[in-house]
Amino acid sequence: MMLDQYSQPEDLLADESFLHWYFKTGGEKDRVWEDWINAGDGHQELVRQAVELLELTRMPQRMMPQEQINRAADKMLAGISRLQEDIRQYDVHEKNSGTGAAKTARILPLKGAARWIAAACCLLLTGGVLLYAVEHSRRSQLRTEYGELGQQVLPDGTEVTMNANSRLELASGWKKGTDREVWVTGEAFFHVSHTPEKTPFIVHLDHCDVIVLGTSFNVVNRPGKENIMLEEGAVSLRAANGKVINMKPGDFIALGEDRLQQGTARPDSLLAWKKKTIFLDNTCLQDIVNTIYDQYGVSIHLADDSLKSTTLSGIIPNNNLDELLKDVEVMGNLKVTRQEGGAITIAARPSQK
Repeated sequence: MMLDQYSQPEDLLADESFLHWYFKTGGEKDRVWEDWINAGDGHQELVRQAVELLELTRMPQRMMPQEQINRAADKMLAGISRLQEDIRQYDVHEKNSGTGAAKTARILPLKGAARWIAAACCLLLTGGVLLYAVEHSRRSQLRTEYGELGQQVLPDGTEVTMNANSRLELASGWKKGTDREVWVTGEAFFHVSHTPEKTPFIVHLDHCDVIVLGTSFNVVNRPGKENIMLEEGAVSLRAANGKVINMKPGDFIALGEDRLQQGTARPDSLLAWKKKTIFLDNTCLQDIVNTIYDQYGVSIHLADDSLKSTTLSGIIPNNNLDELLKDVEVMGNLKVTRQEGGAITIAARPSQK
């Protein structure tokens, strides 16, 4: 991605990878945007302006008439047709003109063509956002920001605790006798309530659905990391390949696009985040860095690749980024350095002779 070319918020809105970052669907590429935002003067303001434009198109989310969507699509297609005709005309002109004149003539139509490209991109973006709003208009949304935990009681009495940087979507107006469905991005712990109708409670992740009646369990659905840990009760896991697995208390399942790994896990380790702590049990430094990014949105550079395999053990508070970094520094005999622009580097502490 050529991030240095952006100078206007409209430039960002025309970049598909930026939209993926905004909707938190970009996976590992999201970190490239986070680094760019924190690295340069003016980047944060530029992104803020672009996000404001996106929020204007997203709120309020309401059903758009199909006729209006069709009109927008027709307008975009008409613009593309005009662009194609412009290209055809100046290509013909170039063949019939001298080299110098052709180059001059080519520049002028291109300005008009560029305007049509920009118009088509804006219409395509608007149409995509409208379709996104239509698809999600029947869902309400709960969010937690970086460094924040959230607790909520859902309409059926189910209690949910959300880790930092997480999103929960649920269909509004749950009706008796229908499935209770939610979509999780990030990490959340559920204590599901029974209903008189015994309707299933379904949690949708990227690669599976977790189906329960009444139980307590934890789910993680972050880029490159997706797992389920059952604390009590029983759940059925329906993987994307159609495989169904019945889980019992203590079971742990990690998933990916082409893998499914079963095992057991320690609840005190996986659920430490609910008490705003991090449980380290020979945890490698790279995993700790990844956790900090997930929960605080801060990218950390390791000065030496050998540090990735450095392991730490212990329980450390996780309610303040600065204190967390200090604890990691002391526990691992490391040196944490904050650089201008907010970048953070971890290096081995020089030995004292």
